[in-house]
Amino acid sequence: MTADDKRELLLDVAEQVFGTLGYAGTTMAELAKAAGVTRPTVYAYFSSKDEVFRALADRVRKEFLRLQEQPPLTEPPAAMVRQIVAQYLAAYVRHRKLLTVLAHQALSDDEFYEVRREVFARVERRNTRFLERMTEQGAAKPVVPPEAISAAVTGLVARFAELAAAEPARLAALAGEVADMYLCLAGMTDDG
Repeated sequence: MTADDKRELLLDVAEQVFGTLGYAGTTMAELAKAAGVTRPTVYAYFSSKDEVFRALADRVRKEFLRLQEQPPLTEPPAAMVRQIVAQYLAAYVRHRKLLTVLAHQALSDDEFYEVRREVFARVERRNTRFLERMTEQGAAKPVVPPEAISAAVTGLVARFAELAAAEPARLAALAGEVADMYLCLAGMTDDG
């Protein structure tokens, strides 16, 4: 196992621990125990609990951005929106506990507020640019500014992730509903 693989495994375990114990309840000792390694092993990869938490937030941000990477359009834009929204919602469900802990920490810590803002800001900017391109090409007629749609979708996904976590069998239906709302706000149709 490479050092990068071990680091990723430590982050996988850390996400579970933070999600269960919260930020205040998580210690490097708890992370080591959950991972089945010694504390020095954890410290070999991360200098502090803060560094572990920031690495987790950055990993989620990068995953959200990867979901938006768009190959050249070969299908109607609405179909691509549906696919990306479904993937975004599924990823949010996977990381919901960590994102909740991050939101809680951001209430009282300016540094974590900035980390949380970074998780979503670039995703929203990228979505806004997509909507602007679709508007320029005549494929969208947004009923509100594209940046408002991007922010609204982030909020919808957060709430619908809670619903999907409570009823996992509804994930696909909930993704469809979020996509329907997105397309309605964007003035886009499934037929192109």
